[in-house]
Amino acid sequence: MLLRSFILTGAIHGLFFIFLLNTKVKKSSSDQWLMLWMGVVALQLLFYYDNLAFAPVFPSYLQLLGFSLPLLSSPILYGYIRSLSFGYNTDWKNTGIHLLPYLIFNLTTFFLYYGTSHSFVLKDGYPHFDAALPIGFVYFLTALLALVPGYYAVMGLISLLKYQKSLPDNYSYTEKINLNWLKWIVISLVVLFIGLFLLIKYGVAFHLVDYSNLFAVVGVILGIYVFFIGFCGLKQNTILNNITVEGELIKEEVESVSYRNSGLTNERITQLFVQLQQHMQERKPFLQENLSLSMLAAQLAITPNQLSQVINQKTESNFFNFVNGYRVAVVKEKLKDPTLAHYSILGIAYESGFSSKSSFNKIFKATTGQTPLQYQKSTN
Repeated sequence: MLLRSFILTGAIHGLFFIFLLNTKVKKSSSDQWLMLWMGVVALQLLFYYDNLAFAPVFPSYLQLLGFSLPLLSSPILYGYIRSLSFGYNTDWKNTGIHLLPYLIFNLTTFFLYYGTSHSFVLKDGYPHFDAALPIGFVYFLTALLALVPGYYAVMGLISLLKYQKSLPDNYSYTEKINLNWLKWIVISLVVLFIGLFLLIKYGVAFHLVDYSNLFAVVGVILGIYVFFIGFCGLKQNTILNNITVEGELIKEEVESVSYRNSGLTNERITQLFVQLQQHMQERKPFLQENLSLSMLAAQLAITPNQLSQVINQKTESNFFNFVNGYRVAVVKEKLKDPTLAHYSILGIAYESGFSSKSSFNKIFKATTGQTPLQYQKSTN
């Protein structure tokens, strides 16, 4: 069966990505979460592969353990998102509560399977309970499988949106660290959960989909997720690990409204702002394309929170706009310089601290109201 082959390929991809991550000399917390997620999902795909066979190898109860693995993989994916976005270290002592849905589901089914006369089998990816089982048990188990993965997907999306919102306060660039790829994967997971629920509830009843192939399709889709998350996760972990060499990842508990605990008076804020302006003019730290709030604060011998307060109160803007304002000013001066006429606009942008063409064009137009080419023509 072609779909089973795709499912097996997804499981092999998961194991391969675990091998690649394990070869890293220094593994981050997000590496550990990603390897754990890959392992659980690979096991889940192997259970799908076995259950969709004509003669499954695993007995019914072991198959149900595999069927309920989304209750385990979804909180692990959430842990990966939080680790990747806010740099949390893995704290295994506090993860027990996230295992409860998986344990409750399987303890309940274990009791039904061995402690009562009720029986069930897995066929076409679904558990089939006998008709004598109280409907309350069926609804309870179904609710766990439907709500828990959806809950963690939504919580993961909230964490990603919170992370992206805090980027301009901490970095002078957002490309390569905005985690857009992960955000869209999580959004697609939410849509997938909703779509799968509707298909199971209405699609099968109205004969819109083939009951026997539904979970085979889900397995193929899950295999595709394994490939994209593994591929993008390998690249993203390397990028963020390089960032933390000189700076810090964003912390979730960011002071964004008030700075009552910073200890800075208005007079001291003014002094620091003058010092900051002199530093920007003389040392030109904005020419460093990966400049972050923590890096600039270290150069000024103050805390990132104090620097953020100075910029926010004195410019009524954020760190991202403050730094890129200097970069745009340098680009404007160079575009007017006839001795640099042989330089390309993009070359000037890179020399001025910008790291990508798209971000440069967007920031320049937002600042000047013109594209770089329009500005160059108007000055000439």
